[in-house]
Amino acid sequence: MQISGVEVFGYCASALIAFSLTRSSIVKLRWYNLFGASSFCIYGIIINAYPVAILNGFIAMTNIFFLSRLLLNTQQHFNILKVARPSNYVDFFLDYHQKEIKQLFPRFMRGAMNDNREYFFLTEHTEVIGMLSGYMSEVDVFVVDFDFVIPAYRDCRLGHFTLGHGQELHKKFGFKQVIALADSYEHEHYLTNIGFTPKKNGRWTYDGPRN
Repeated sequence: MQISGVEVFGYCASALIAFSLTRSSIVKLRWYNLFGASSFCIYGIIINAYPVAILNGFIAMTNIFFLSRLLLNTQQHFNILKVARPSNYVDFFLDYHQKEIKQLFPRFMRGAMNDNREYFFLTEHTEVIGMLSGYMSEVDVFVVDFDFVIPAYRDCRLGHFTLGHGQELHKKFGFKQVIALADSYEHEHYLTNIGFTPKKNGRWTYDGPRN
């Protein structure tokens, strides 16, 4: 049995939709699903299956809507909340993610419970999706050495929102300056991507968006 090019196109669109559902990242899931649904919409038009085209056109538009919320409207979609200490949920969050935290922030766990340390939850509406932590080094100068987001949200550019050009941590809590410390090669790469550059004593400061 010979398969036409149109059928191959339809199979590829189906495979792309199925592949999207295996992505752990919400952003990647929606991008792949957008391409798959758009392709299936075109396929439906080609074979005159208009219910298929309409349904997948709607799915494609829904993906565009949610991607714009995640990537372009972060201030309306995400928030930072300061956490009162002691906090059972802070302990639970750190314990639940401790394997990955030890890999990305190997020095952090040793001083995680210091009295001078402050914690902030990063939330999507009421759901906690990440945590920032640091301490005051001088008057109104806050040092961030822990910036962890759960895997599903790591493609949402939240570092730009909290520490980079969005400066949400700086603006919301009135710090004169926010400084970062890198705890691993992965952390250094992340800070570079959001516009930080290394300075003296291992401190990183935000110098503006990358061109």
